[in-house]
Amino acid sequence: MSYLKPAIAILLFLSLAACSPAPNEVTTTQPVSEAEGRTALAEASGLFQPVVVHELLDCQSSTDMEVYCGYKNPEDLVVLPDKKYLVVSEMAEFLTDAPGTLSLLNLDTGERELLPVAWAQPEMVRGDVTCPAPDSAAFSPHGIDLTQLEDGTLQLLVVNHGKRESVEFFEVTQTDQGWQLTWQGCATPPGDPFINDVAALKDGGFLVTHMWDKTTAFDEVARKLFAGETTGWVYEWQREQGFKKVLESDDLMPNGIAVNAENTKIFVNIYFANKTIKIDRDSGEREGEFAVQQPDNITIDDEGNLWVASHKNDPIGQTCAMVSEGPCLLPYEVIKADPETMHANVFLSQNGAPMGYATVALKVGDRLFMGSAHGDRVVSSPAY
Repeated sequence: MSYLKPAIAILLFLSLAACSPAPNEVTTTQPVSEAEGRTALAEASGLFQPVVVHELLDCQSSTDMEVYCGYKNPEDLVVLPDKKYLVVSEMAEFLTDAPGTLSLLNLDTGERELLPVAWAQPEMVRGDVTCPAPDSAAFSPHGIDLTQLEDGTLQLLVVNHGKRESVEFFEVTQTDQGWQLTWQGCATPPGDPFINDVAALKDGGFLVTHMWDKTTAFDEVARKLFAGETTGWVYEWQREQGFKKVLESDDLMPNGIAVNAENTKIFVNIYFANKTIKIDRDSGEREGEFAVQQPDNITIDDEGNLWVASHKNDPIGQTCAMVSEGPCLLPYEVIKADPETMHANVFLSQNGAPMGYATVALKVGDRLFMGSAHGDRVVSSPAY
């Protein structure tokens, strides 16, 4: 991308939710000190000598994990009301803004299915009335969220990087032919932000994380992150007021976001600060946090529990590079937390087959489903 210095991107974006993986390759660099890492980021000095660990894997389940293949970077997941399907956000290679797609995971058959989208101009626009329809061929999904609005509409919100940074609105309906989406509008944040994840509000608004400003030179972004200076924040969007920054949300690379059922508490994963924070939506005050390494997406189950996908790889020394098939095998954990006390425990720890580098953990019934921004599969394991 024109706004990145490629060498810096290679070094820092190893830690983010979505480099593109190579066939089951984990690239491990020789250890460097923190000071050397900072120098490399600032000067793009190319300190690393990659060592490739290569293991071919087919689409076989393990004793404790079911595997569902046929996807390309299934970065985020939501469950549909019938609890028989997941919507899967198949993300393009990170920072390329290349096209991606939305698909389904049939929980009865374990198969990937198409999710049709009607892109015609809607009679009633639910987003910003001044926001033009996207280029559907360039549609590039990232974070997604599903909610039932106060008027009964089932709405899917999707962060889109295709030729613009926007949140796209879709109505979700079920017909004799199955589930389908109808585009209903969009909203584009001010400036030139790099947005990541979205949390839908029942009144038709939403919350979205802004990681950093794309117009900022990337060496400056890297400098700020390593100096502990904030790079992004959370926006709330409402139709009447547009985008407004959420108080006390400035931090080091906000990533995943969720809101409780009452829409009163906001939970945000701060990727580069290794924590998940809780913000009161009315007052804007931070009410708590818990430590978690490189937290990516966050979901809330039917009981209100928080589930956080945590990356356990060395963010500078390890990556899955240029993976075209199979999974990334970088280690990860899934953290379960109490939203009231913000007390957190490691629920699952995984290092190796059948999938690594989970970016989302979603509890559906008695199963925990995990997707990844690297590779070809979703996996599930018991959620008890």
